[in-house]
Amino acid sequence: MKAKEKKRSLHLLSGAMNVRTTKFSQRLVPYIHIILWVVVLTAHMAFFGQFFSFWTNLLRGLSNTLPMAAIFYANLWLVNRYFEEGKYLLYFSSILVVLLGFTGVRVQLNILFPQVDFDFNAIKDNYQRTWQISSFVTNTGIVFISMLFQIQQNRLREEKKVQEFLNRQNEAQLQFLRAQINPHFLFNTLNNIYSLAVVKSEKTSEMVLKLSNLLRYVIYEGKSKKVPLKSEVEHIREYMGLFEMRSETPLRITFKTQGQMEGVLIEPMILIPIVENCFKHCDFDTNENAFIEIRLANEGKRLTFATVNTKNDRNTQKDKVGGVGTENIRKRLELKYPGQHSLEILDEKTVFKVKLDIDIS
Repeated sequence: MKAKEKKRSLHLLSGAMNVRTTKFSQRLVPYIHIILWVVVLTAHMAFFGQFFSFWTNLLRGLSNTLPMAAIFYANLWLVNRYFEEGKYLLYFSSILVVLLGFTGVRVQLNILFPQVDFDFNAIKDNYQRTWQISSFVTNTGIVFISMLFQIQQNRLREEKKVQEFLNRQNEAQLQFLRAQINPHFLFNTLNNIYSLAVVKSEKTSEMVLKLSNLLRYVIYEGKSKKVPLKSEVEHIREYMGLFEMRSETPLRITFKTQGQMEGVLIEPMILIPIVENCFKHCDFDTNENAFIEIRLANEGKRLTFATVNTKNDRNTQKDKVGGVGTENIRKRLELKYPGQHSLEILDEKTVFKVKLDIDIS
């Protein structure tokens, strides 16, 4: 199970990184194209600069660079139009026409310029033949480069679409998991409020207010991607206060915080399932020494949340590994903190312990 979760976490983490890298790369593509063609033109002019004047050399460079660019971008379109659709015969016949056509244009343009400042008449025939061959070979190389480039771009776009779909799926799953309130606790609380209302208890209004605050946090803050740690702490205290009000006798419940609680953002309602589990299974009804201890520590780059609660040794902790509460938090941690958390659960005879560490750096 742990190996499977680790593998899935690494996949989600790498997928998120790939999406960010892909978006950054896509923004750079137009600038990279411009720079590369300027480099090609500059290299051509530098090589032939000793033979021609600047303007003649520039025109000569453009007469070579522009046909190569035309072949490059024409092939990008042909790859998408035919090659990626499996229409290979149409693709190869089309690119051959483009290759021969622009090679001819390139050769014809180039023979206009050498005679301006340099006498090629003596070797004109040999020059034309050599230039035709070299132009065709160069242009063929351009075709292969553009094909590889476009195929890679298409693969990146497909990966981006897949990752965006997974992200939407994960977000939907997160919203579903966040919405899973303990119905047993909610129904019992409503019944208690009803009982208090019947006898006109002074606790009724306060209990309704606390329940209202809990539901408001779940409905509104639960939709946020991140919430202040301080808000999560207040939500836990509201939950504890509501549970204590339901009891006719004082309960041994402690909640201690250590370190800075402000200025830290975490996944909403990531801690409350653990707290719910403590209250759901603590043996307050049968054990006069029953207790719940909760500790939250901000250690700078790491957040530690630990709980300990007593339980009846004849009553197993239903929400242990594989249970609803713990399974909920495991899935959410896997989605929001892949490779950045650890969850330890110790189920002893009369005590149940949970320790959660989250990297918040």
